[in-house]
Amino acid sequence: MSELALFLVRIGFVAVLWVFILSLLSVIRADLYGRRVISRIARQNQPSLSTESVSELGIEDADSFEPTHIFIITGRNAGSSLDIVGKKEILIGRAASSDLVIGDEFASGLHAKLVLVGEDWVLQDLNSTNGTFLDGKKVTTPATIQAGMNIRIGTTNFELRA
Repeated sequence: MSELALFLVRIGFVAVLWVFILSLLSVIRADLYGRRVISRIARQNQPSLSTESVSELGIEDADSFEPTHIFIITGRNAGSSLDIVGKKEILIGRAASSDLVIGDEFASGLHAKLVLVGEDWVLQDLNSTNGTFLDGKKVTTPATIQAGMNIRIGTTNFELRA
């Protein structure tokens, strides 16, 4: 093999190695800092307090969705629930540090996050391996949760209920 060909193979190998290292660093960075993005958005979009009451504004409050619990429908912890009153952020995953620990082999350590933005709960997937599904659709960007929507992580299904 000529020296030029050997030199080009070496350069190609080093380039592939650097691409691998940089992609590894990107994944590590996303794991460390990626889950904080939705918290910043929530703080920026937090509504200012108004002195006017709902009735003075002429708004019907019958359709408001103010959940108080997360109910696990299927999975290892089926039938259990988590009280979410007063919480603004809920981490979901297999890790013991999660607020809602899911004993599911298809769930990541920190799989997803629920964040209270104004009066709405927003679901964000934390770059999990198997994905997070809201009413059967994969969550790729933060999604607002409405009443009766089913959230699936691995084989575990749950929903927010009042």
